[in-house]
Amino acid sequence: MNRFEKKQRSLNACLIAGILHVCFAILLTLFYYTHLSYEIHDVVDMEFIDMDKDVKQRILKRPPKKPLTQKQTKEFSEFRPKFADLSASSNPIDETVKPSDEILMHNATETVSPTATELPDVTTQARLLNSNATSIAKSVQSPFEITSGKGVESLRQRVKGNGDGGFHRLESKGTADIGSIGEGLGDGNGDGDGNGNGGTNPFGEALKQIADHIISTRELDKVNVVFVLDTSQSMQDNIQQVADNLFTMTDAFDLVNLEYHLGMTEFSVRRDGQEIKTRALLPDVSTLRRRMKNVKLSGDENALDALLQTFDLIEFHADADRHLILVTDEQATTSMRQENPNEQATTNMRQENPKKMMQTKVIDRAQFEEVRVNVLGHYEPFQQTLAETTGGTWQEIPGSVRSATALPSNRVGNQKFLKVFREIAVDIRKSGGKSLFSLHTKFTTIFLDGMFNIEKLKQELFNNGIVLKDHIIQSENAEILQNVDSDLWIIIDHANGLLYAIRREKNKITVYEANYPEHWNIGEDLIARKQQSGTRWVLYDQPNRQNYTFIKDKDLLAVHIGGQPGTASNASSEPVVDIVVMLDYSRSMGGKSQAIMLGLSTLIGRLSIFPLKYRVGLIRFAEAKDAIKAVDGEIVSQMPLNEVVIEQLLADPFGGDEHLTNAIVDGLPKIRFSPYAKRFLLILTDEPTKGKYTAEQALNLCRSYGIKAYVIGHPNPDDLQTKLANETKGLFYTMPNHLEKDYPNQ
Repeated sequence: MNRFEKKQRSLNACLIAGILHVCFAILLTLFYYTHLSYEIHDVVDMEFIDMDKDVKQRILKRPPKKPLTQKQTKEFSEFRPKFADLSASSNPIDETVKPSDEILMHNATETVSPTATELPDVTTQARLLNSNATSIAKSVQSPFEITSGKGVESLRQRVKGNGDGGFHRLESKGTADIGSIGEGLGDGNGDGDGNGNGGTNPFGEALKQIADHIISTRELDKVNVVFVLDTSQSMQDNIQQVADNLFTMTDAFDLVNLEYHLGMTEFSVRRDGQEIKTRALLPDVSTLRRRMKNVKLSGDENALDALLQTFDLIEFHADADRHLILVTDEQATTSMRQENPNEQATTNMRQENPKKMMQTKVIDRAQFEEVRVNVLGHYEPFQQTLAETTGGTWQEIPGSVRSATALPSNRVGNQKFLKVFREIAVDIRKSGGKSLFSLHTKFTTIFLDGMFNIEKLKQELFNNGIVLKDHIIQSENAEILQNVDSDLWIIIDHANGLLYAIRREKNKITVYEANYPEHWNIGEDLIARKQQSGTRWVLYDQPNRQNYTFIKDKDLLAVHIGGQPGTASNASSEPVVDIVVMLDYSRSMGGKSQAIMLGLSTLIGRLSIFPLKYRVGLIRFAEAKDAIKAVDGEIVSQMPLNEVVIEQLLADPFGGDEHLTNAIVDGLPKIRFSPYAKRFLLILTDEPTKGKYTAEQALNLCRSYGIKAYVIGHPNPDDLQTKLANETKGLFYTMPNHLEKDYPNQ
C-alpha cells in the first residue's frame, strides 16, 4: 500500500465518522423536543379586582355538568329479577293530537319572568274520584277524539315491544279461525272468515264480552286479570285463539282509561303428577301473548285444584279489582279421592263427595279473596254457578259441544276403549295366517301315453264341462305349462265367475275350481311359480303389487296373501301383515289424542308378542284450507313406524274438518305396501262420513287392494264406516263421545 492510498483511507474514515455523529445529534434533538411537549406546568393566573370600581366584569360560564348514566343494555336488564311495580301504569290512553294550524313565532332567548319568584299561597283540596261513578266535566275533557286503540300497532305496544323480532318473536302454532259447534252464528253468507258473520272471531267476541263485564262491574280504576289456562292436549287451538285475540280485551280497557295488569296460570296433569305454573302480573299484553303461544301441552286437567292454588300463588295488587278467567273445554275435576269409602258406613256419617267439597272450597275462597271468576269453559252447572256466585260471567268456549267429546288421558279411564285395540290385535293375528279362500279338486287325469300337450288338456277340460277362450289356450302361459311341469296355471272365467288352477305332474294333471272372489282383482291368465316340492306356489299380482301363495292341503288348494319368492318357508312360518292407521285429525278429535295414543301403544305392544311380522303406517286426514294447519288434506307417513314416531306425529295441533272418502281414495294409493304382506286398515273417526268421493268408490278401492278394515267410528248403519267393516269381513266399534251429526270445521 502506497502513501496515497493510506491518505485516501484516512479521509474516508473521517467522513464516515462525521456522518454518524451528525445522525446521532439529530436523534438526540428529536428525542429532547418530543418529550418536552408532554411536560405539564402549573400556571396560576391571578387578577386583583377592585370591588369599589364600577367596572363590568366578564364572568366565564362553564357548561353544565352532565351526570354519567350507565347505558342500559339488553344483557344488563334481561337477567334482572322481574317484579310487578305497583306504580306502573299501562298508559291506556291512545290519542291522536291534531297539529295547530297557526304559525307560532316566539323568541327563543331565555328570559326570566319577574313574577317567577313570587308565588301566591295556594290551598288545594283533593279527593279520590271513581271515574266509573263520577262524570268528567266537559271543560277538562280532551278536545281530541280517543279511539279504542290499535292493538299491537298502538303507541303503547310499540314502546313496550310487540315481539316481532329477536328472542320475542311470536311463532304461529297453526291455529284455525274456528267457530262454535252447532248451527252457526250467521247465515253462511259471510265475507271470508268462514263463520258467516262478517269477519268476526268467536274468541274475540267472548273476550270482548268479558272485558265489558269487568268494566261495568268495576269498583276501582285498576284491575288485575289472571287467565287460568287448561293446558291439556285438547286445548291447543283454544289457547292460540285466546292469545291472538287478547287485544280485543285490552282495547276495551284502553277506551275507558282503565289501568290493567295481566297474569296467567297454566295447569295440567302429567306423568309425574299435577303441574301448575304462574306468571307475574304485568301491564304488557305482548309478553302474555308470547307466553300463551309457547305453553307446553300434555296430560289431563284438574281445574278445581288449579283454581284453589291460584289464590295462593298469585300476588294481587291491593288497590285493584281482581278477576280470574278460567279457560277450559272440560268439566272441572279434582285429583282428590275418597280414601276409605267404607268408613262412612262404620261411623254412620255421610262423607261428602270430594268433587263437591272442592267445588265448595273454590267458591268460598273466591268470595273470601273478593275475586270475580269469569269462565270461558264447558257447559256444566258448576262453572255457571261459580261465575254467577262470584260476580263473574260465564260463556261456553267456542268450538265445544254440550256433551264432552274428549276422552281421559290415562289408562284407568280408558279400559273399555283399550280393550277394543286388544281385540283388533288378536283378530289381525288370526287373519294374518288365515287363507283367503280355497279351491277344491275338480278332476284329475293321467295321460297313459305319457305325452302332454295343450290340445289334450283342452279336450279334457271340455269333457269335464270347462270351456276356455281360445286366446287363453294359445297364450304364453299355456306353453309354459306344456314345457315345465312344476308351475301352476291360474285361469279366471269372468263370464261364469269361476277360478281355475291347473297343476301338471309329468303325465298327470289336476284341476282345481272355486268361485271367483269379488274383491280379487287380478288378471285372467297368470302363472304361479313353484316354491317348495310342488306343494307351494307364489303368484305376483303386478298391478296391485301383491303376492298370493297357493298351498296344497290334501284335496284343497288354499290361497293366502303374501309369500316371498325364493324362500323355503312353509305354511307354519310367521305371517307378514301391513297395518295402516287412518286417523281423523279434525278439531273434534283433539281431545281424544291421548286416549288414541294409548290405544295404538296397546295395539303395537300386543302385536309384538304375537308370532307374526308387522309394519305400521299412518294417514292423518283433515281439511283446513282457510287456515294454517299441521294437516290439510292427507298426510301419509310410510311404514314402518314405531310408537315413538307416532307419538311425535300426534303432537301436531288438531283442526279443520274431516273427509273420510278423500282419505281412502287419495291416501291409500300413496302407501307403499309390501307385496308379501296381508293388508289391514284401522280407521279412527268420530263423525259421519263425507267427502268428494262416493262411498262405493272407497269400497271398490279397498276391495281391489285386498284390505280388511277395522273401524272405530260413527255408529250409523247406513254409513260407509259400517259397510266397509262388513264388506271386508272386519270389525266395527263405536267411537266413545262421538258427535251425533256432522259439524262444519270440526
